[in-house]
Amino acid sequence: MVDPVSCPFCAIITGDDTSARLVYRNDKITAFFPLEPATRGHTLVVPNRHVAEFTDLTAAESRDLGEAVHQTARAVRSALSPDGLNLIQSTGAAATQTVPHVHFHVVPRWHNDRMTLHWPTGEAENGSAQDETLIAIREVFPSEASVVSAEDRRQHLSFIQAVITRMSQASSSSKSWLLPIVTLTYGYAITNESTLVGLIGCLAVLVFGVLDANYLKQERAFRKLYDEVASGRPIPAFSMNPALASPAGTRVNYWPDKPDVRSWAVAPVYLPLILAGLGIVVWLLCR
Repeated sequence: MVDPVSCPFCAIITGDDTSARLVYRNDKITAFFPLEPATRGHTLVVPNRHVAEFTDLTAAESRDLGEAVHQTARAVRSALSPDGLNLIQSTGAAATQTVPHVHFHVVPRWHNDRMTLHWPTGEAENGSAQDETLIAIREVFPSEASVVSAEDRRQHLSFIQAVITRMSQASSSSKSWLLPIVTLTYGYAITNESTLVGLIGCLAVLVFGVLDANYLKQERAFRKLYDEVASGRPIPAFSMNPALASPAGTRVNYWPDKPDVRSWAVAPVYLPLILAGLGIVVWLLCR
């Protein structure tokens, strides 16, 4: 798998490759001419997030990419009036994908142009084999029974919102519990000149800070799940597993991440309290 740092498409998306001929770019999608266009107006449309395979896109990314391909095709047809269009998406080396970053080719076509596409003649497998293949695909294809109704989706969203609210309330409660503990330990440390109690107060701030950051992480995860369910992604009805809203291959990490710790709801609250406690301990040691 190509690292996003070395991906040529990512370099175009971030603006590091200034030689690219951009058609347009927004916060989700970028469209540009390839290095060697197959025909006049040949355009690539890619998601801004580095995703190697089409099947690893989220539902929202698939929708945004599809809309962008449609808009690009309409723009190319309006501007160039080609005789036809090819929309090509290849996933995997066996399907001729050379850059492991999802992309669609919008290829304007004219009669007798230099672009060639060849479909083989004859069937790839006989009738009985086709029946087996059909059954295999049908077994994993979403059935009508698996389609979530609008009412079930609303109920699912209300369940997720309840968890989000509970995480938010837990975060607020942790701060409320910490303040009297800090006041008691720091006050006791100062009045009784106890460095040990001061360090216990610092430890309490650290523990509550990690706990609060984890509440924030869970809240963000469930907010992402909420967005995915609301967008219509095929998530099992009433599932409360936020990992389903993450791209395939994402590791589950139960500790707060750096963005959670650096959040305005965590770092500006707990860092000054820890520094204050350490300041008290240093002051007592220096007396």
